[in-house]
Amino acid sequence: MKKITLLLLSLIVGGSIANAQTKKDSATTATAERESDRNVMLNAASANSGPRNVNIGLPASVGGTTVLENDLPVVYFFWPEMPFKSWRMDAMTNGVKLLDLGQTAINIGDVGFSVGTYNNTGTDKFGGNIGLNSNHFGLLNGSANISGPLTGNGLKFSAGAFLNYDPGTYSVSKSDISRYFEDQTQLYKAALTRDYTFGGGAGSVTAFYKYASSKSMAMQQYAPYKYHLDGSVSEIEGFKIGNDNYITGRKFKVRDATTGEIAERDALNDYGSESHTLDLIGKNRFDNGLTFNFIVRGHSAKSGLYLPIMTGISDKKYAVAGGDSVTRTVQGVMGLASKRTPIKSLTSLFELGRKSGRHEWKIGLNQWLYSIDKFTTEGVQFNQTVEANPKSMDDNVYRIAEYHNGTENKTALFLTDKWDILDVLTVTLGARLEYQSLRGDFINNKDKDADIPYLSNKKTDIKKDWFNKAFMLSGVYKVTGKFGLLAEANYNEQAGHLENYSAGNEPNLKKSKIPGAGFGVFFNHSLFSLVSKATYIQRDEYRSTVNFTSKRGAVERALVSYDIETLGWTTDVVAAPFKNFNLHFLLTVQAPKYKNYSGTVTFNNGETANYDFNGNTVTGVSKVLMEIDPSYQLGKLRLWASARYFSKEYANLTNSLFFKGRWETFAGVNYAINSNLQFSASIVNLLNQRGAKGTISGADLYTNEEAAKMEGAILSGTYIRPFTVELGIKYRF
Repeated sequence: MKKITLLLLSLIVGGSIANAQTKKDSATTATAERESDRNVMLNAASANSGPRNVNIGLPASVGGTTVLENDLPVVYFFWPEMPFKSWRMDAMTNGVKLLDLGQTAINIGDVGFSVGTYNNTGTDKFGGNIGLNSNHFGLLNGSANISGPLTGNGLKFSAGAFLNYDPGTYSVSKSDISRYFEDQTQLYKAALTRDYTFGGGAGSVTAFYKYASSKSMAMQQYAPYKYHLDGSVSEIEGFKIGNDNYITGRKFKVRDATTGEIAERDALNDYGSESHTLDLIGKNRFDNGLTFNFIVRGHSAKSGLYLPIMTGISDKKYAVAGGDSVTRTVQGVMGLASKRTPIKSLTSLFELGRKSGRHEWKIGLNQWLYSIDKFTTEGVQFNQTVEANPKSMDDNVYRIAEYHNGTENKTALFLTDKWDILDVLTVTLGARLEYQSLRGDFINNKDKDADIPYLSNKKTDIKKDWFNKAFMLSGVYKVTGKFGLLAEANYNEQAGHLENYSAGNEPNLKKSKIPGAGFGVFFNHSLFSLVSKATYIQRDEYRSTVNFTSKRGAVERALVSYDIETLGWTTDVVAAPFKNFNLHFLLTVQAPKYKNYSGTVTFNNGETANYDFNGNTVTGVSKVLMEIDPSYQLGKLRLWASARYFSKEYANLTNSLFFKGRWETFAGVNYAINSNLQFSASIVNLLNQRGAKGTISGADLYTNEEAAKMEGAILSGTYIRPFTVELGIKYRF
């Protein structure tokens, strides 16, 4: 059964075992069951500050993969406090696990996969570890942890620190942005634990504190390039994708939402995040096998975001000295600047469980309360030159784009049961019943008065209540000792958030229903193990914000609603054909489609545009995915590699533009000098591909006729990290 579990985990993660640490160095706990072997931290995104997005056939959330710490979400909601602003994998992390679709739905009421990490909260013997990492661009990264007993009667401690100063991959010597613009993050943690015994059992109670400070300008990184109709891109003259800066600078001006005056902001310093987190963690095991665990978390933060969004590229005339004019190719930019917003949350988890007979059951209670105080986005639009270290070309247009305020509450009861019906048949069941409420206010666009400061406008109350449900059922049937069948069915409901009101329109929120199912086979052999499964997932009332661009270059940030349906088939193989060699192979074929996605967008210059994306393939999601992950252990030396293939991805909603298939490649070596000291070296983007990914800015309304004229056109979009060499050292004591 354990081998089946590991293969299933490999299949649902689509993750790599090639980059997993050796067993001695793996971040596992007794309860994690080696789930960390499916490492999702190998990330080729331009900002490598969290786990990669795990494909489920639906578009990835803006917040990325859901992250848990000590069994509770790192943040209640990702906007504006993204998870990486208050969490990182560090030296104090001593446990990692992955929750699949069903587990995530039942345990936290979310959609997708989730990564859970656990902190070292104290050890019976004194010890610690320190790690230092860098890359050839100048990254400075360090993390350390010490822990041990304070007394002889069960009182112990743990303390850790994480520092990351990342300059990104730009040629910063030629630009005015901060050298460490990509990420400046500090985390400090401390834990005090007391073990105790009582009549009929034993347990522990822990007080855990975390301080986090994070600043970054690189939530999304763009580059200009020449687009070709075969889906490839080439670099424009004078601009090297991934190495040249495409941000005009740190300083810009906005219209202050409170005063209505024009104010200067600093993109790095004015939009960071600072947070304090306090966990009270209890674990109890009774002599009869019953367990009772709980965690109560208080979280307080001031968090902001600066998000430059590229719109269309066009040629415009500008006046120069002497009354002449010059035509320049310029990039439209819409800067969304959400200043530091006070956020508070009180979240908790209480669990009671036991293994009794053929059942292993658990019943849990969540109580989550979230408060956000006057979230506001101060927007600005301008044009910049299309070149390395671009310059702003005209006066700013100031727009206050977003506001919401209030509280959210979730109260949920959930239960799971792993039932060994027969020696050859195991069924896992789960259910979650959740009450959710929103109370707050927003500024309706119909009530806006341009002559007064934005926050002085009339507020409209928000009062919403929902009853959300989630269910899961999965089973494994062993037909023979090596061959068997597996099946699963999930159903989840997602309601709205205060953030849905930010755009200033009544969103008329409806619950989103997400059913999913899968059926497959597994086969275990002495040389390999295989899982092959067909899957289905669908989601209605999918809500997102789209930045539409009109034919004349106007931009409208619109809240849209639509459905997505995906059929897929995945085969996952883990093989060990000879001693010390392991190979992981994954193949996924899928067909994600938009449904009920049509409407009309009205721009602020009076233009209108009708759109109908029904039946189109979801943007940024490949139909064919493949991973090849070999590793070889040679004494104290471990060699590993990972290659991920992504087939053609559509780059706009009309599917008139696309990016050709690409590989994301990694390789590395770990060398253990002794049991305490280890060196590592790795390469990201081994093939040094310069191709783009994601979407093309300002192109979501392009028709096929318009797209056919785009050969050699200069466009812009996001990309993967360029060739990067990373070095690390780790010492345990």
